[in-house]
Amino acid sequence: MISLMTRFASFTLILALCFLPTAATAQGLNGDLFQGLQGFDGLGGGGDSDPGLNVTASYVVDPSRTHGQVSVTATVGNGWCLYSTTQPKGGPLPTELKIADAPAITAVGTFTPDHKPKIVPPDEIITVPQEKFYNTVTWTAPFLLPADINPETLNLKVLLKGQSCHDRGTCFPVRGEAVAKFAGMKEVPLDKSLVAEEPEKPQTATTPTDYKIQGKPGDFKSASGHVVISGSFTPTKVAPGDQVTVNLTVKPSGAYHVYAYSPTDATIGYKSTQIALAEATGWLAMQPTTDNPIHEKELTPGFDPIRYHEGDTTWKFKVQVPIDAKPGKYPLVGYLGFQTCTDSTCDRPEGVMFEGIVEVGPGAAFTESAPLAFSKATYSKAAERAKITHAPVQEAAEDQANTPPAGGNAPPAPGDQAAAPLAVPAEGHSFEWKVLNQPESSSLGWILMLSFVGGAILNLMPCVLPVVGLKILSFVNQAGKHRGQVFMLNLVYSAGVISVFLFLAVLSTSLGTIMGLFVKSEPGAADGLAWGQWSGNVWYILGMIVLVYTMGLSMLGVWELSMPSFLGSGSVAQAANKSGYGSAFFKGIVTTLLSTPCSGPFLGPIFGYTLSESAYITFLVFGFIGLGMSSPYLIIGINPRLIAFLPKPGNWMVAFKQAMGFVMMLTVVYLLYTMEDKWVVPTLTLLVGLAAGCWMLGQVHTLEHQSSKLATTIGAFAVSIFVGLFAFNYLVEGGAETIAWDKYTPTRFADLEADVRARQSAGETVMVDFTADWCPTCKLNYYRAINTDKVAAYVEANGISPVLVDWTTNDSNDPVQQFINKLGFNSIPLLAIFPGGRPGEVYVLSDLLDETTVIDSLNTAQGTAQAVPKQTALNK
Repeated sequence: MISLMTRFASFTLILALCFLPTAATAQGLNGDLFQGLQGFDGLGGGGDSDPGLNVTASYVVDPSRTHGQVSVTATVGNGWCLYSTTQPKGGPLPTELKIADAPAITAVGTFTPDHKPKIVPPDEIITVPQEKFYNTVTWTAPFLLPADINPETLNLKVLLKGQSCHDRGTCFPVRGEAVAKFAGMKEVPLDKSLVAEEPEKPQTATTPTDYKIQGKPGDFKSASGHVVISGSFTPTKVAPGDQVTVNLTVKPSGAYHVYAYSPTDATIGYKSTQIALAEATGWLAMQPTTDNPIHEKELTPGFDPIRYHEGDTTWKFKVQVPIDAKPGKYPLVGYLGFQTCTDSTCDRPEGVMFEGIVEVGPGAAFTESAPLAFSKATYSKAAERAKITHAPVQEAAEDQANTPPAGGNAPPAPGDQAAAPLAVPAEGHSFEWKVLNQPESSSLGWILMLSFVGGAILNLMPCVLPVVGLKILSFVNQAGKHRGQVFMLNLVYSAGVISVFLFLAVLSTSLGTIMGLFVKSEPGAADGLAWGQWSGNVWYILGMIVLVYTMGLSMLGVWELSMPSFLGSGSVAQAANKSGYGSAFFKGIVTTLLSTPCSGPFLGPIFGYTLSESAYITFLVFGFIGLGMSSPYLIIGINPRLIAFLPKPGNWMVAFKQAMGFVMMLTVVYLLYTMEDKWVVPTLTLLVGLAAGCWMLGQVHTLEHQSSKLATTIGAFAVSIFVGLFAFNYLVEGGAETIAWDKYTPTRFADLEADVRARQSAGETVMVDFTADWCPTCKLNYYRAINTDKVAAYVEANGISPVLVDWTTNDSNDPVQQFINKLGFNSIPLLAIFPGGRPGEVYVLSDLLDETTVIDSLNTAQGTAQAVPKQTALNK
């Protein structure tokens, strides 16, 4: 499919002389046609197409055998770099380092590099600093060990994920892994941040809250129908400082089984069981345990074994009641996330919410138990709360609750019969693939052939074709029909044609060098400006769009390039009318310049594209275009009788020229496609202004007075410039987000209202912005009144929770619509501010907003907020 599209694109670009973007992507003789184009890097067969990532690892253990340190060394090829683990958002991908789930490791600290990265300042393309490591970098991280563990038998697998970029602009996502080797005993400083401290007793007494149970007590059948969940808690009444024991039982049906519990969602290829308390319960939960044995099975080499339970599984955990809890009823609410599988298929990850009411009062605790109430939830909610309420052994894997593992019909591996959910690994992890068929590559010869054909097509233009036959007949008459002299006259004439194009190559190279002085290349990068640096620069792309678009309008007849007046009179005309080889050479120059009104629209885009090329590529490209344009003179010079086969001039040439104008417009569409989304609308607006300006220029030749012509010309430029300034000052969507939004997409809509109420009940003031891609007023409010520096500063200074709800889907009767209706509205834009500690109360702003109104409303809501004491340090 890629090969077919490449051939079709090549044919189209030949006709429009827009094939030069292909030449512009050829770096030297490497011929990497797709270098610098995201998603196609390396398809052209050029050199330096592989970062050559190599990862090694080792670890040492302190003589106390309680802790150690792991070292990870990553190496890439010359010119390639990796980015730091602290690379700011909004730029390249940071490097992520993880230790695969290892039971022998109880905690892992932060990975730190052995030397500082090379800092590349922000620029117009990448607006954040880049933190680069060239060649080799070693990261180290502390870890804790449980008692009575043999340090030499640790199975530490280190996973690396990130991005590697070459100085030329080529970037690849990279992944690597290594099994750490034991490097002996060595004294290692203990990282005290990894040592769990005893939970501090709350400084203030917790207070009971009104809570209405949403679920139904008793058994709960999952949506898949393959598991039944039940549970209970004991006792129902406790004294301050006592504990409540919670039992959760999962009963799979038939051949289904459930996966083992993990503190966080950090497993690869399957979903571990997640158990965590909800926001409504601010107490401390201990680690869940079960008596049902864990089965392990390695299904795929290179991945950790899956861990699962067969049959019914009951998890027990204790919940600590604060010593200063005030008498009253408290909600005991939490989430259970799970996934069930058989040997050949898996259900989607699911979740349930469990609820109960615990009464706190003086005296000894009662011993009676009560059933938990259950209702539907999501796995992602359980995993999210687990990540908040548990100290993770490692950074949790990316949430993929909405992506079910592939089932397939693969036979189970021998040994313990375990499910096979690893046909497709978890998101963020991938198999390695070997490409058996080599992609087609484009050589410099192919590019030059396209240039030659494009130059030959120039002879079909209305300003050029009528001259071809006349000039050849003129040379035949001068030579007295002597073939050798006819050929020499045509050869010298062709040299004059080619010299004009070589002069254009000089201009293009010189201008590219001058522009390079104003575009800083990255430190450590190769000399000069690579194509990747130009093609990623929005202003360069914009300049190319303006050039191609205006030239396309010229080909469509909206306006015309004027022929230089000095070429038609005086000494220039006299020199061109003389006979001899000198005259033939000069005729080639003058005739090529006289064709400017027709050839200029084609050559303009070529001139722009070659600005980013090396000098010899530019000279070869323009030289072969000149050779293609002069080819009829050379061919017919060898055999003048072939002149009879030249196409006859006519109206078809005008139609051909205009048809090529539409192809130029397709080139504009392609260039727009390469731009970042936020620049598209301003650029389209600018094109409207350019069209109006070009139309005004096209009317200049109809005016009689010179003053009117001058005024119209100035007006044309003024209109284009004014529209451009307006578009790029007022229609560009904001850049990087200044507020750290908690974003809600359709997968989280069901939890939105409950989450806001829980945060508000916990004392947080919540600002919720309801927006959508189809709502222009929402966008205007967001960039001009809400997501601003002043609002961001106020939100951060006052601890306000910002929530962004993307309601682009706008499904009827969905949870967002119901939530908005409860607020007294039926549409957006809508900004809702929920004062902390005042559940059920809200300030609502709608329609067009300004920054002052938003800040005043936040200030009012914050002033009415009531503080709510935190129950434990693990509260959200």
